[in-house]
Amino acid sequence: MSVTHNYLLQTVVDFNSSETSSSSQLLSDETTETMSRILLYGVTPFIGIIGVTGNTFSIIILRKHGLHKCSNILLISLAFMDMSFLTAYNSVPHIIYYMKGGNRFLFSRSVSQLWYVIYFVYIVTDYTSCCAALCMPMLITIERLVAVYLPLKFGQIITQRRTWAAVITVELFWLSCMAYLCFWYKFEYVFDETLNISVGIISRSDVYFRDRHAVPIVEEMFFNMKIPPVVTVIGCTAIIIKVKLSSIRRSKMTASAKQTSTSRTTNTLLAVSFAYLFTVTIFAVPTYLPTDMSAYKFTTENPSNVGIVVYQLVNIMLMINSSWNFLVYVVMNKNFRDTFRELMSCKNSTPKY
Repeated sequence: MSVTHNYLLQTVVDFNSSETSSSSQLLSDETTETMSRILLYGVTPFIGIIGVTGNTFSIIILRKHGLHKCSNILLISLAFMDMSFLTAYNSVPHIIYYMKGGNRFLFSRSVSQLWYVIYFVYIVTDYTSCCAALCMPMLITIERLVAVYLPLKFGQIITQRRTWAAVITVELFWLSCMAYLCFWYKFEYVFDETLNISVGIISRSDVYFRDRHAVPIVEEMFFNMKIPPVVTVIGCTAIIIKVKLSSIRRSKMTASAKQTSTSRTTNTLLAVSFAYLFTVTIFAVPTYLPTDMSAYKFTTENPSNVGIVVYQLVNIMLMINSSWNFLVYVVMNKNFRDTFRELMSCKNSTPKY
């Protein structure tokens, strides 16, 4: 969801013709371009590789533990969403259009149109996966609330079918939103006088101008997504209180109470939720900065250089959020850690003949 990454934000970066002269900006055009290239070609691919690798291990290990536990269904779904986001974020069409083509597809009409389609496939995957992943901790929190407050009725309330239905509903909701936003844009093949050739460009469609009333609603929905974090904060607080009270009661009943599987799962899922809340806090900070320092709207045409860099840094935080859950599982969950060791020992063992 980077400023220079997604045309859906309409933040086309043209370092030679910015709305505000470089002399009046905190960062020069040259500095901004250099930082953007470092982040695009170095930092984000590096984080993406680490994140995809970690999420792949998470899926393998959680699958070995089985999908009979609804918590594993949620964690595997989160890993798939994170992996999809990390893959789509490092978008080849983006590099071809923005960095190599200067906001143009420099190919024949048919090839440019094909790249346009592929470009929006990446965009839809990027936004859908990221937004769905940011909603998953809310489902995880709800599942744990039922587990700690209604343990005897947990199996009746939280079932595999309902868990899958909740995950699919979240994914389809954001997919439908992104499918609609794609109609805000259209492909055009025009003559570029500076290059003296015809090029493919992405421009606003008639649907966008017809539905301008929907723009504030969509922006509010995407960039002020308050419900999942609020539910997660309240739910985690309630879970911690319940767990502490239960721990006090157990300590009075027995001096050597071992940690149960339920408490291990709860601690792991709480750690995932807290990591998510940290990310959401960082992600929300730029919304309180002056408008010339951030560009959080689909309609922003010419963001400031500082806004471009700030937004990219925020999105790197989102990538980190999609990459560190594997580390959380290894640190917090002994069963996960043991399975990972077994998996690695099998890979490293040399067959004997």
